[in-house]
Amino acid sequence: MHLNHYPLTIISYLFYSVIVPTIHAEESPDIVVETASGWTIHIDSEVSPLRINQIHSWRIEIRDSNSALVPNALLEVEGGMPDHNHGLPTQPRVTAEIAPGTYLLQGVRFHMPGRWRMQFIISTKDQEEIGIASFEL
Repeated sequence: MHLNHYPLTIISYLFYSVIVPTIHAEESPDIVVETASGWTIHIDSEVSPLRINQIHSWRIEIRDSNSALVPNALLEVEGGMPDHNHGLPTQPRVTAEIAPGTYLLQGVRFHMPGRWRMQFIISTKDQEEIGIASFEL
């Protein structure tokens, strides 16, 4: 990395780690989350914008800190409403790796308006990464 790009790198990191995970679903159908070590989780929902009480799937692409796709990972997704102290009404599961580093999460449903939090736990043979997204419906 060239030193003259260092401030831009810091600004990019702050943007992705602070601003992007907190989105309003009606403003953007896509969610981008960055883990503490710089992995990115790109989420594309089949429902855009996200809506209440509609079961749908997410396409999740995982890239490491070098922007390389992360194939053959174990991806677990948990979610809920922290302000109401309850989880999702469904138990979404990753059902397939549909392309190298791209996973299909099925069974996502949000049953009420408010702030939702989703946690993505990525495990590979070498490490574990956690990313958290928070958004309002």
